[in-house]
Amino acid sequence: MVILDRFRRFLREQSKNYYILLIRGIFASFLSRLVMNFTNLYIVALGATPFQLSTVRAIGSAVSALIAIPAGWVCDMYSLKKMLILGMLVQVLSVSFYAFAQDWRWIIVAMILGSLTMALVFRTQNIIIANSLSDHDRATGYGMRTTIIQLFSIVAPTVGGLLVHYFGGISVEGIRPLYYIQLVGHILLTIYVALRIEDVRTEAVAHVRGFFEGFREMFRVGTSLKRFVVLQALGSITWGMSMPFPFVYAAEFKGADPLLIGYMGTCAAISSMALALPMGTLADRKGRKFAIYLTRPFFWGSFLLLVLASKGMSWLLLLAWLMRGVMMSSSAWTAMSMEMVPQEYRGRWTGFNSLFQSLLRVPAMLIGGYLYESVNPVLVFLIPILVDSLVRVPILVTIPETLRRSSSE
Repeated sequence: MVILDRFRRFLREQSKNYYILLIRGIFASFLSRLVMNFTNLYIVALGATPFQLSTVRAIGSAVSALIAIPAGWVCDMYSLKKMLILGMLVQVLSVSFYAFAQDWRWIIVAMILGSLTMALVFRTQNIIIANSLSDHDRATGYGMRTTIIQLFSIVAPTVGGLLVHYFGGISVEGIRPLYYIQLVGHILLTIYVALRIEDVRTEAVAHVRGFFEGFREMFRVGTSLKRFVVLQALGSITWGMSMPFPFVYAAEFKGADPLLIGYMGTCAAISSMALALPMGTLADRKGRKFAIYLTRPFFWGSFLLLVLASKGMSWLLLLAWLMRGVMMSSSAWTAMSMEMVPQEYRGRWTGFNSLFQSLLRVPAMLIGGYLYESVNPVLVFLIPILVDSLVRVPILVTIPETLRRSSSE
């Protein structure tokens, strides 16, 4: 009852834009989760080898690197509404290339446009939300938003699996209808947000004297930014190396069919939704780093179970994705990143941070593709565990806790 009262009180205090972005988040998440587990399988079905699959992903990451800083600066300097709507229009175009792709090379264009979407939509959206939440309950606010969104999209992976099964299984013909549904949905969402959302400008216009001077000033006022950039960049290596392959590996080596792949996604959504609010509250009370330390073993365990599962042991794959959902439930990373710099620098900070992440993700994906295709596919899941546990966590120990700093400002 106390949690429900807090939930209702939190929602009453939020702005109109917060509600609009929440509605967008609910439907966009459903559409994303509908196809998410089948995207890499779709690319392979269109004729790509594992290395070509990683190359497609690497191209998208390279584009993200090129536009990361300019997009962050633009988000700080211009109307957030215009940037958001532009990004949503690009997203519609990106989904169109998926929906009508004739071979895997079409997906290169879709990935490039998708990178532009990530740079504009998700960054702009995060800035609007971060600016509307106070420092002492920011992680809780993210957690509540995640819980609501997950609640409505929890069945999306299973629905996707059922549709793929109905339309013919893991093949181009079986997966393509999901993108038709996604395309129509994003067109309707773009129209809704464009008509409803209120214009927003950041406070940076009066403070920034130039593009490069703004970034130098950001590093002067921030704390431990260089170490945090390295931390996030290494995360891109661990994620980038393995990102294209979990469901391809599950289908190829573990015998996963469309229904099992759908159930795996739903398991992750269930645990993520159930724990999002408790993990956000824990991060606001015990600290961002405490919540991060708590969830890392679940990330490592999810990869280990994927590797250890044998054909016919579908319950291990479901357990692996339940564990992955625990890791995904924590909003501590997002809250901590936003609190590293003052509010007016958050666009440039996320852009600068994304640059290093995307640059390192390019070779990581190519290396991952080579290891998967030519050496041993298991390595793309084991190496990230070693990097994360032996390098990233020790770096995180040296970074100050942002909750204490933001609470005292």
